[in-house]
Amino acid sequence: MSAATAILRRLCPRPVRNWLRAPAKSLAWGWRQARYLAGARELLEVRPGWTVVCHPLAHRHSYFAQLDDPEQAAEFDAFIARCAPGMVLFDLGAHFGVFSLAALHFGGPTARAVAVDASPTAERLLRIQAQLNGVADRMQVVRACVCDQVGVREMVAAGVLADGYFTAPGPDHGRETSPTPAVTLDHLARQTGLRPTHVKIDVEGFEAAVLDGGTEVLGGDPAPVVFLELHNDILRGRGEDPAEVLEQLARLGYRVVEAHDGAPGAPLTGRPLLRLVARRD
Repeated sequence: MSAATAILRRLCPRPVRNWLRAPAKSLAWGWRQARYLAGARELLEVRPGWTVVCHPLAHRHSYFAQLDDPEQAAEFDAFIARCAPGMVLFDLGAHFGVFSLAALHFGGPTARAVAVDASPTAERLLRIQAQLNGVADRMQVVRACVCDQVGVREMVAAGVLADGYFTAPGPDHGRETSPTPAVTLDHLARQTGLRPTHVKIDVEGFEAAVLDGGTEVLGGDPAPVVFLELHNDILRGRGEDPAEVLEQLARLGYRVVEAHDGAPGAPLTGRPLLRLVARRD
């Protein structure tokens, strides 16, 4: 880190810098929040016959991907196709909760969802979206990062530029971190008293840690269907081998039954990002 950067960080706290990094997006974010406080709501037909009531931020900063991005739309359709009456979704890395809302809609009135995200912004939006859509009694919201141990982890607020995400700290973040509760998949099952039938994992390169902390749930019977985003480039950037995540799944008895990434025929670990569905035989 240069001396100038260090001085800037001391003079301008990270939350302020997060807003200043993307002034146009920050203004749009503030405008949509103001509209919500003034009573504005948006209706979004996510899929034919299914309309979601949205905080203006939810659609513009999250749900649009399941409509506009072909790879994410294919992943979402694969998830919906596997929804079942009475399902229990553990949504790990839920962001603003579109997968949780889908589970509660397509899984019927007895479906349940546990939506987990490290970001306070995501936690707030998850609770608002659950209330707006009348499913707050069936969606448990947990603010935590999901990893291989229960405790506290230091995370970094990426701010408006990354739609409120929390990320793992890098070597230059120093003290600019936020202590965040850490849980495991197995701990969530014990804590909530629920056994997931479906597990969605979107944790930005920490897939291996989630699998390590979920051997009881994933190795149990019946086994949940796993929807996993494998961030190959992020893992390789940290000097890790994404193939080890696939090997972990295989050791648990899982096999990949579907993959979405826009690169048919390429090796699974040779792609920047792999969205996969895995089941246990």
